[in-house]
Formats: sequence, C-alpha cells, structure tokens
Amino acid sequence: MDDPREAGRLEKKVNGSEVVDKYLRKHIDDLQGAKVLEAGCGPGVFLRVLANLYPGFSITGVDISGHRIEQANLKLSGLKNAVAIQADIYKLPFPDDHFDFIYSRFLFEYLQYPVAAAKELYRVCKPGGKLLLQDLDSQFTFYPELGAQLKNMLQILKQRTGFDPDIGRKLFSVGKLAGFSFADIESEMYHKVMGQIDEFNLGLWNLKLDIALNGTSFISAEQAGKLKAEMLRSLLDENTVMFSNLFTLTYKKCRPGSAFVN
Repeated sequence: MDDPREAGRLEKKVNGSEVVDKYLRKHIDDLQGAKVLEAGCGPGVFLRVLANLYPGFSITGVDISGHRIEQANLKLSGLKNAVAIQADIYKLPFPDDHFDFIYSRFLFEYLQYPVAAAKELYRVCKPGGKLLLQDLDSQFTFYPELGAQLKNMLQILKQRTGFDPDIGRKLFSVGKLAGFSFADIESEMYHKVMGQIDEFNLGLWNLKLDIALNGTSFISAEQAGKLKAEMLRSLLDENTVMFSNLFTLTYKKCRPGSAFVN
C-alpha cells in the first residue's frame, strides 16, 4: 500500500524495540560484524532499533516505495551503520552470498510471486546465514461471517494485486522451494477482537481500509465506501469475533557440502 498515510499507521501499530527483542535478537546476538538485510523495510522503524543495538553491524533496508525510503533514511540520520535503499525485491542490488541474516515482516502477503522473491533472498544470503519470514494467515476471519460482497472484493483484490490473506501457512513451502533448509516455525494469534473493537484499534482499521480502498481500479468509489462501512459495522458488533494468526518461520542457507538438521 504505497500511500503516505500507511507509514504513520504502521508506526502507531508496532513497537519496534519489542519486535526486535522478541523475534530478531536471538538470531543475531552471537554474530560479529554481521551484515543484516530487512526486505520491505517501510519507514525504517526496525532499522533504527537494530542500528542502535548493534553499532558494529551493517544494517540495510530495501523497499519498493521511494517515499518510505525517504522516511527511513530520515530516521537513520546520524547512524553510520545503516541505510535504506529503494529496490525491487525480485532484483536486489547486492552480490551473491552477501548477508548474514535477512528478515522480512508483512511483505510476502503483498507479493504476486513469493517464491521468486524468496529465491532472490536466497541468492544474497551467505552460506550458513539465516532467513526469517513473518506474515499473517487467516486474515479477515470473522464470525458472524462477512457478507458475500466483501468476500468477493477480497478475492478480486487477491487476483488483481497478489494480496494473499493466507500467506502465513504457505511460507513453509515458499522458503524450501527457494532453496533454504527449514529450521523453525512459530504461530500465535495476531488480530484478536472479541466483541466490540476498542476505539484506538477501530481508528487504525478505519485508516487501513481507507488506504487499501482508496483509488482502486476494480471497484467504484461507492462500492468501496459500502465495503468499508460493512467491515466497520462488523468490528463494532458486540457479538463479533475476528482474528488472524502470525507465522514466524526461520530458514538456513546450508554451506556447500553440508547437511542442516533441525
């Protein structure tokens, strides 16, 4: 979602230090002078945290959005060990076997060709290096169920853009098809609404839907408005249950001639 408001929404939603502490540090604390890549870095929230925590590391972020790269580099101002670069995930501007650790959070759900992207990450990962992929599964799971029109819109969105609300479960095979050896998987609940949503998260969902539906070419503005209203009504229903799951998968790029055993 290449909308200037999306970066602000994400920053309100996520605590960069908490994410780094919970998911990334255990993979890199023992490394020395490592080269780290974030694929789909957005406005650079995690890059800044990592650059401050690991001054001896080289931290690089890539994103397709020039606007978000500008925001990221503003955050990294004064930090000599980190940079954000505008780049295509399918054709990264780095040599083979370059990074010790690569991570990507909430990027693959938007990719039309996830295996091709993972193969490019495999190319730039050093032998012995790790890849961490993190994304959602079972997004927009509601009870009572969403109306047929909204379900149809989500299906059209998937067909037109590649957006996949169930990518989490597919990452297991995506990494292996790219050449990585599977190492570990974790699953936890991410979105969780039991009854009427709270005001803060309602505001975030309102903004998310506005950004997602703004200027779409496959539905009219009137249809977009109706679909947004339906979703918000569901979130405000005191009987609603809405959830999604977060999958975190770790892979390793084996050294030539070696076998990786989980």
